[in-house]
Amino acid sequence: MRRAMPCRVLFVVLLLAVAAPAVAKPELSVPADLSVPDPGPVRLTGLAPGDQVTLETFRATSAGMILTGAALFRADASGEVDTATLAPLAGDYREVDPLGLFWSATRSLDPAAPAPMAGHVTIRARSGDAIIAQAEARIGPDPQTLTTETAPFPGAFITRPADNQRHPVVIVLGGSEGGDKTARAMAPLFAAQGYFVVGLPYYAPARGQVGRIAGLPESFTNIAVDRLARVRDWLRHQPRADAAAIGLWGVSKGAEFAAIAAAHYDWLRAVALIVPSDVVWEGWGKDSARTSSFAFEGHSLAFVPYLGIDLEFARLSRGEPMQLVRAHRAGRAAYPERIAAARIPLERYTGALLVAGGRDDRIWPSAEMAEAIVRERADAGLPTVSLVFERAGHALAGPGSDPVADYTANGGEAPFIARARAELWRATARFFKRNLAPSGNAGR
Repeated sequence: MRRAMPCRVLFVVLLLAVAAPAVAKPELSVPADLSVPDPGPVRLTGLAPGDQVTLETFRATSAGMILTGAALFRADASGEVDTATLAPLAGDYREVDPLGLFWSATRSLDPAAPAPMAGHVTIRARSGDAIIAQAEARIGPDPQTLTTETAPFPGAFITRPADNQRHPVVIVLGGSEGGDKTARAMAPLFAAQGYFVVGLPYYAPARGQVGRIAGLPESFTNIAVDRLARVRDWLRHQPRADAAAIGLWGVSKGAEFAAIAAAHYDWLRAVALIVPSDVVWEGWGKDSARTSSFAFEGHSLAFVPYLGIDLEFARLSRGEPMQLVRAHRAGRAAYPERIAAARIPLERYTGALLVAGGRDDRIWPSAEMAEAIVRERADAGLPTVSLVFERAGHALAGPGSDPVADYTANGGEAPFIARARAELWRATARFFKRNLAPSGNAGR
């Protein structure tokens, strides 16, 4: 025979059921756009203090390869994991870094790794084998907010905010890789900050038919810097471009191009030189006599020759590490009498200038050349925004959220490359905002 539960016992059971706190569901907060100058951290809330969780990221490359990053965390006293304040217990990076889950991503060997949406990173939280939260972050700006059109120069294009306002201009110059790859990558990032961006390829080495751009030279010899004057004339007639506020951004050989332009054109309001040169260097790609990389108004510019560059390319062909920086250093040492004539006189440029270099640059000595630019301008009483990163290399252009494992071949250590890129990207955004005064949608 069943006995009835006493009323007071039943009351206590009901009271405990009502008073028991609801278990919070974990919630994952991620940056909306990883390409902005300060995207913010990944945060996971709704945990019990001390809970251990693994945060994972998945992104697809343009070639369809899946890159993954992961780190194990212990929730703090409030039951949260915040990548801006907590270091991982274990994983693909070690120290506190709000973007560590993203830049530390490497190729996944797991055939079951999830394929994220195009243009996005999937972030998920896992407790043991259970996925407890998941979110998506864009790798770049929302394409619906931008418009891209062709421009009337070989391979050139514009990307700008999709509105009817006038915007300051940023002209983007890629490096010795040639073509428009760098310009295509960087243009949306600047346009999302409120700029009318001109992607301006100036050299397109032919690899069969791949990379060929009609009207552009296939050898890096006597590249005409003065083509920028024609771009400026065209910009004056563009209703969405403020041709009175033109900035120039160049990386590597594009920074060499931009430095020469700054020394000649006072209408450039702000110039950013990423891993720059302080001299004009020898060109390449033709079997004829040595000549310059650059020309101005039909005249080849004085240059410093390389020494031993063929040896570096031979190492590459044998599958050995190539360090072009050796050929640059040897050239300066072997031809000291050529340096003065080849030096780019940036003390002539009175506009705003930013330079950035990596001390472990294995392409060319960008830190030393950036510092030489700063000294020459200081002697002329001109300020320069200067950033030199001691344990980073050549790959300093772009957001700090980009995976960096492949960049170490050109110098630096992965964590220091990533942090240098993040710092430089923030500094570049501030630099152009301060000197070009973009419209109200800047810094989104």
